[in-house]
Amino acid sequence: MTDRTTLLSYSEDVDISAELQSVANQLSESMNLTSIAVTINQSEEENDRLSRVVKDELIFVTARDYNYVTPELAFQILKKIVDEKKPRLIIIGSTRDGKEVAGMLASYLDCGVASDCSSVTFDSNRILIQRAAFGGRVTASAELTGESAVIAVRPHVYRPPEPKFTPSVKRQEYQDITLSVVVESVARKVTSATDLTKAERIVSVGRGLKRKDDLALIQKLADELSAAIGCSRPLAADLGWLPEETHIGLTGVQVKPKLYVAIGISGQLQHLAGIKDSELIVAINTDKSAPIFQNCDYGIIGDLYQVIPELTKAITQLKNKK
Repeated sequence: MTDRTTLLSYSEDVDISAELQSVANQLSESMNLTSIAVTINQSEEENDRLSRVVKDELIFVTARDYNYVTPELAFQILKKIVDEKKPRLIIIGSTRDGKEVAGMLASYLDCGVASDCSSVTFDSNRILIQRAAFGGRVTASAELTGESAVIAVRPHVYRPPEPKFTPSVKRQEYQDITLSVVVESVARKVTSATDLTKAERIVSVGRGLKRKDDLALIQKLADELSAAIGCSRPLAADLGWLPEETHIGLTGVQVKPKLYVAIGISGQLQHLAGIKDSELIVAINTDKSAPIFQNCDYGIIGDLYQVIPELTKAITQLKNKK
């Protein structure tokens, strides 16, 4: 039986770090561990907001020599805290940066690591995780053993706990950390105003759309439904018709709206992995054999250029009758 008595959690995103506290609180109680959350170079306002959902201890870290927290910097700082606290379990937000940090920590500790986890539980002295496999078609279960383990939890799977805690707060400052790459500045790109992970309705379009100008057709339907617009990978990554953050899929964003309308999307595994938590999926495609029809609640076989105007018109008429 290990004598490690702490659980450590971290994400570069404070909102995700708040979500992680639901997992941390449950596990710390069932495993009898002290729950410790770490933030790096966050504002006082963000630290204060997080402090209300952390159960035991919160460490505010300042790395004054660095304007941007890279995965390497996060790892170097967390490594020092790990050496001091010797956690039994480390929970990281499964973001792009978070997965990299989780891998480096697992390598440093020579322990097991699991990413994109949707469930983490402790039963009979076993750490059990669930994560999507085969493009989201199945849920794989596994057990993590050893003195310690690192788990990257998918964002937006858990809700933050009620803000009712008053943890012990510590402030630590690190300087002169040696990094292989130092980011001097970051130019933020202009992004979509809508966060698809929080959208209740999404109209998504794929390669069935022939021209960029035809996005106006999709926008009109989205407006009538008060929906956000998403897309399959080719429209964002290959054609650049829509911003990168609108790409829905295994390598894009994972969404869980109440209504998801897939237009001209064949429904390959990569895309299906991003929409599997949607409550209601409506598919429109000319190919009756498209995989999307095996993974939707309602399907329309037809040309989007004929179906969408009629669908938009019908919705408008229905709204006008109310």
